[in-house]
Amino acid sequence: MNESPLFPGVQSVLVVLSSTSMAFDLSALRSLISHAYPGTAVFFISTSGDAVGVASPRQVDLVIDFTPPGARQPFLFASRIRKRAKYVVGRDTGGFFSRKRYDRLYQEKMDASLPLDYMDRERSIQKRVLELAAVSIVKQGGVTEDLSREISLSLPPMQQR
Repeated sequence: MNESPLFPGVQSVLVVLSSTSMAFDLSALRSLISHAYPGTAVFFISTSGDAVGVASPRQVDLVIDFTPPGARQPFLFASRIRKRAKYVVGRDTGGFFSRKRYDRLYQEKMDASLPLDYMDRERSIQKRVLELAAVSIVKQGGVTEDLSREISLSLPPMQQR
């Protein structure tokens, strides 16, 4: 059983993909979620409710909703998603009663530290939604300078026999 202090017993995860842009591809998202919840099955759907890849079961343990504010969705889509899952994490879409549909909600309108560039903004928001779902993003360092020439010049000369 996968135990998390926030969401205990997660065996299946449903990800609602953003209709505008995604910061991660599907395999990267599946990998991140699998590391956070080992042994889970990860499924994807679009904001229209269509399956992306393998169709998800009727009931899931955790829903991660990347739906942006103002996205086109079927009528009462968020309520139907809420009924399918034990836990729901997402971003505030500004709809009526949105705070009641989510267990953890990221309110991007309240965050003044978001970048102004559209893609950087989406990447930052999606990372924060994943962090609310207890999925950690490992920050990688930049590319380091190649020091092989300097190292080889500083070594003592080899002895010849």
